[in-house]
Amino acid sequence: MGKACDEDIPEASADLVRLHGRTATAFRSLGRDLLRWYWRASPEVAASDSVASDWAAQSPRAFVAYLEVRRARVAAGEPVASLDDLLTVAERFVDDSAARGQRASFFGTEGRLVQSPRFARRLLGEQPVWNPQAWTAHRQAHRSLREQCRRARAKGVAIQEVDARHVTAGATGEAVQQLVTRWRATRSMSPMGFLVQIDFTTQSAARRVFLAQQNGQLVGLLAMAPVPARAGWLLEHLLRDPDAPNGTADLLVDHAMLQLAADGVTWASLGLAPLHGPVDGWLQRVRHWSRPLFNFEGLAAFKRKLRPDRWEPIYLAWPREGSGWRALLDGLRAFAGGSLLRFALRTIFRGPTPLLRALCWLLVPWTLVLAAAPTAAWFPHTAVHAAWVLFDVLLVVALWTLLRRQAFAPRTTVARRHTARLALLLATCVSLDALLTAWQAWAFNMPRVHTVVDVVIVWLACLGPLVAAPVLWGAARRLRVLARPRPQLDWPSSLTT
Repeated sequence: MGKACDEDIPEASADLVRLHGRTATAFRSLGRDLLRWYWRASPEVAASDSVASDWAAQSPRAFVAYLEVRRARVAAGEPVASLDDLLTVAERFVDDSAARGQRASFFGTEGRLVQSPRFARRLLGEQPVWNPQAWTAHRQAHRSLREQCRRARAKGVAIQEVDARHVTAGATGEAVQQLVTRWRATRSMSPMGFLVQIDFTTQSAARRVFLAQQNGQLVGLLAMAPVPARAGWLLEHLLRDPDAPNGTADLLVDHAMLQLAADGVTWASLGLAPLHGPVDGWLQRVRHWSRPLFNFEGLAAFKRKLRPDRWEPIYLAWPREGSGWRALLDGLRAFAGGSLLRFALRTIFRGPTPLLRALCWLLVPWTLVLAAAPTAAWFPHTAVHAAWVLFDVLLVVALWTLLRRQAFAPRTTVARRHTARLALLLATCVSLDALLTAWQAWAFNMPRVHTVVDVVIVWLACLGPLVAAPVLWGAARRLRVLARPRPQLDWPSSLTT
């Protein structure tokens, strides 16, 4: 038996991670956004271990870091515990959650929990693992990696390790924040949290950070978190500016691996490649269908091209009496920060490219229907009818131009500014369209409608621009971020490790 408590004890948490942190998620369990559930040995066990028998005076022997979402606790990987205590702590965490009326699951485990008959598991993906001691020989046999690094160096990209405690403060911290903002602006999905939260502040003294600069501008960043029990490192965050030269990400990884090799490190990972490997058939379909919003295959392809020594499976674990589907849904809510609906709306209002493309295609048949509609029934005058048709034709052309510029525009600040201005113009025009359409519907169409079909048509005409406007404003905001110059890097010698 054991006892548990919920008070946060940051010093004890850090000590336990240093002692028992054997997984890629262990260091992340110290994040300020996570809750922690602590487990202490019972007085009987404490006495046998020559520890004070007063339970309240004991230091925690293990903990579980988790998020609460809709009557559920989603743990960040396995419990941080000794191998002897691991299953006991996981089972007690499930029991404590059930006593509070909450479900429990463990997202991102390495499979040890299945040794308990109480847990079921599902493969989520795989993490690539390297031995940095073999990296020099590895890169000698990897012509593509050497060529990518050569390209980046030829463009003037240089890598330097900096003190992680300084990347959130001063001019360097501002440049790093600008890099994060620009990197996020290239993503269609709203930023996610939980295990992929970008956090440089928690236990910053224990982290390692490498910056890539070109002509005094910050073009990339690699942040690493320790995996203490393996004496290894997780290459946690690899960020590349959208205007960075080709090969910047490869050069960051190469530089970091060489540094780890020089330090005698024998284990390093780039973290989970979601849905990589022999996942369930329906997860394979998710991997394919979600490509326009999140390119799982592209993420895995980058990690594959670095030719890892091996791939280690990563699982979702949950109590057998529970539902695997519900556990997966709870995990998705944890990454989404709560409501999946709110996450979807945040993504929609970012103006993702797939949605812009859908709006463009839907506008084509709508314009044809509009052109064929009888003027007398739907418009105050022939000129008004013609104006609406011409406006929608121009809108289709402008949307198509915007999509092409997003896909093929050269990587120059001037070209990006032109694209951002076009998006801003489109957003403004569609907003005016929404107002004028609503005014015409109220003043002219509604007094003349006679059937349910007429009402539906009027509402669809009003709803189209009303929905499209915030989508285009979101796209304009993202493009304006990308149109800004790359962040300038103030790199005084005091920042260098």
